[in-house]
Amino acid sequence: MTNYNCPRCGAQSPPERCDACGRGPVPLLAKLSELDATLAVMPPTLSSRAAVETERLRVLEELKKVAVAYRAEAEQAAKHAAASAPPAMPAPQSRPQPQFAPGQTLQAPAQTPNAAPPSQSAPPQTPSAGIAGPLGSAAPPPPTLPPPVQARPERGEVAAKTVQTTLLSLGGILVAAAIIIFTAVAWQSMGDAGRLVVLGGFTTLLLAVPAVLIRFRLWATAETFASLAALALWCSALAGYYLYLPGGSSLSSEAVGTWSALVLAALTAYRAGVRTAAPAWALLPLAAVGSAFAASGPVRFAAPLMLATAAVLAAASWVVSRRGSHYPRSDQWIARLLLCTAVIEAFLAGLRVAFGLSGAIIPIVAAAIAFMAAGNLLAILYVRRGGATFATLLIGTATTGALLVCAWVLAIRSGSVELAIPSLALLAAVIVALVNLEDKSDDDHSIVVAAAAGITALAGFAIVTFDAPDLTAYLVATLAIGLSSLLLPDPLRTAVRRAGYVGGVGVGIAATLISLTALPLIWWGDDAGALDWEIPIVLGVLAFGAALLPRRFRFDFLALALTSAVLAAGGMLNSGPEGHLLATLGLGLCAAIALAAALLSENLSGRCTGWVLLAAWIASTAGAALHLDLPEDTIELAVVVAAAFMLVLAAGAPRRSRPDRVLGVVLSHILAGSMLGLWLVIEGFETAWNGEPMTMMLPLGFGIYTLALAGVALIVPVKKGAYAIAALCTGTVGWWTLLSSQDIDTLEFFTVPPAAVLFLLGLWRLERRPQTGSWAALALPIGIGIGPSLLLALGDDDPVRRAGVAAAGVAVVIAGVHRRWQAPLVLGAIVLLAITANELSLVWTLIPKWIPLAIGGAVLIGAGATLEQRRKDVARIGQAVKSMR
Repeated sequence: MTNYNCPRCGAQSPPERCDACGRGPVPLLAKLSELDATLAVMPPTLSSRAAVETERLRVLEELKKVAVAYRAEAEQAAKHAAASAPPAMPAPQSRPQPQFAPGQTLQAPAQTPNAAPPSQSAPPQTPSAGIAGPLGSAAPPPPTLPPPVQARPERGEVAAKTVQTTLLSLGGILVAAAIIIFTAVAWQSMGDAGRLVVLGGFTTLLLAVPAVLIRFRLWATAETFASLAALALWCSALAGYYLYLPGGSSLSSEAVGTWSALVLAALTAYRAGVRTAAPAWALLPLAAVGSAFAASGPVRFAAPLMLATAAVLAAASWVVSRRGSHYPRSDQWIARLLLCTAVIEAFLAGLRVAFGLSGAIIPIVAAAIAFMAAGNLLAILYVRRGGATFATLLIGTATTGALLVCAWVLAIRSGSVELAIPSLALLAAVIVALVNLEDKSDDDHSIVVAAAAGITALAGFAIVTFDAPDLTAYLVATLAIGLSSLLLPDPLRTAVRRAGYVGGVGVGIAATLISLTALPLIWWGDDAGALDWEIPIVLGVLAFGAALLPRRFRFDFLALALTSAVLAAGGMLNSGPEGHLLATLGLGLCAAIALAAALLSENLSGRCTGWVLLAAWIASTAGAALHLDLPEDTIELAVVVAAAFMLVLAAGAPRRSRPDRVLGVVLSHILAGSMLGLWLVIEGFETAWNGEPMTMMLPLGFGIYTLALAGVALIVPVKKGAYAIAALCTGTVGWWTLLSSQDIDTLEFFTVPPAAVLFLLGLWRLERRPQTGSWAALALPIGIGIGPSLLLALGDDDPVRRAGVAAAGVAVVIAGVHRRWQAPLVLGAIVLLAITANELSLVWTLIPKWIPLAIGGAVLIGAGATLEQRRKDVARIGQAVKSMR
């Protein structure tokens, strides 16, 4: 913190306090510190720097006055202390030296309780008093004592200055009320002439009294009389107007505005001669009254009177700033307020003129004022960051506020829809500026929003003035503002360039949303609506403008602009068979652009958006192709092929990141699964209803996607088994649909091929991982291959199937015994037992009744005779089976 010389003691101290003399805070020192900090950040070439330096010199003059007052007070206190000092005391006599007996110690002499302290004028004598030193010089004088602290007189509960202010305020209010009442009722008893004479004499007296009171330094009383004089002068003008009012006429708005402007001019001249602050403050309500009356009159009188009032207020501001009163702080504020009021008055005069314009011109004026308001707001936000003075900011804020009100009022009065966006943009700029009022960083978003509001205002001006197309106007305005940033200094250049980016993105989003209306037009032939050739042209220009964007956003913006342009152009060309074919091809081109974005975009969000749009455009192209002379199964097959191609690219293309690839794979599964599932359901219903076999296109589609899944299972580093199982499932369904299309209903054609594939995969798994076990690898294919056939073989209807199942069971058992696999051995044995039981049941009725009994008895006898050996054989067989895999 900066230190300054204390105005009380002269020591270096901060503005808040002085440790040397105990002084408290000094407002002038705080103001000087604020001005020094402002000058430190202001450029030397800034025009408002001179005003800040002038204010600093004025504060220094005030500090000199404060220092002189402190010095006079200190001198007076020193004189008072010298006059009230006690008389000098005689020098004390030297005491005899005490005698001490042997063994006694030296003690300090006891001080007399009633002994008076030595006076300042006659210090006590010391043993060396009056004896010259080594060089013959006398001893140094003792230090002086500080003056006694005077008891401060008791103060009342209310300060004298407060009492004076209260009395003068109440008295002024009563006298002002008397003046107003006298002006209103005195004409009844005294007539207009008598009222004017009394008011004129009283006004003259009130105008003369402040000059006399100032000579006697009665500042507050002079201000009271000066304020009453301002009111009395306006009432005198009213009385004079009624005296010279032509017969038969009444009080008019232009008359009130005229004499109010004359009264303001007279008070300004009076303020220049008599340095009181009250007349300047009285100008504000008088100007408001005169302007209100003037604005209600015809525009040919209202605008000149309001402009004259603004000129008088500006002159009064200049007078107050050049000829200060006894209250400099009050002069500073009223000078600023007068200048701001003058600016607002001038803009209100322009608004009054605008209200008198014809309806065709109002939108043009409203758009021009909106552009001026946005530019002024941008300038205020920029100079605020540069350290502009408070007066500059206040005047600029008043100007901006007046322009904003004028723009909004005229936009509402014009009823033009084209001015809605500029008005809302100005409102957003004001809100953002108020929210970021304390933000002075380089990333101040309020400047960007203000520049964007300027773009919308400029576009609105072009629309209402030249009847330009909306999107074209906004695009040209964006390019104009963006290119103008090259001529601006930093950081304003960066903010305006960002506003250009915002404008370009906004135009692109609007054009994209309009281009989406081409989809219903292509699918169902609806009305084009807002779609016209302006949309693809604007989007094409934006595609070229992508080179101006940062590198990581260029490709994304280019892809979006080209896609929307192609879509809009396809919608415009969609007339007749050839046009619909071009529109369908355009949708396919959109899908190709989305694929390029999914693979080449430098942003994760761009790549993910590319995959989503790719799936959407494939489905949209299929929907548009339904209106062409193409078979439906061909279109469905094309969708499956596109999904398979999308799957292979998403899983096998060089990877930049995992999330977008996973998203592409999931979307390809959804697209292919929904298409194949819907296709299968439709074909199944048609087959069941009409009895016709399925077409070959459906199994071809399943086969193509099966090949894609198998290829992905080979190229991906992870989840190979999941892709293999998915490929097996889709291949199985495809095989079944192929059999159905060929009218093949033999069960083994449906079960054996999938079981064989699963059995081969199980063998491959056992070779790679022997610890897997035969149950996990081979049980499922054996069950699928033999189980359904075994169920159908039970009975005597199909001996060939029974023989085939028995042969398959024998083969499985042999394989299990040869490779020591537990699952084939057990499952084959179960199949053979079931077949054997089935065969026995078929020939049971042909066997004589005594043969089973004899065989049963023989078996029981043999089992009883060899029980012990058989038990050992069964246990050995069980251990052998358990030892298998």
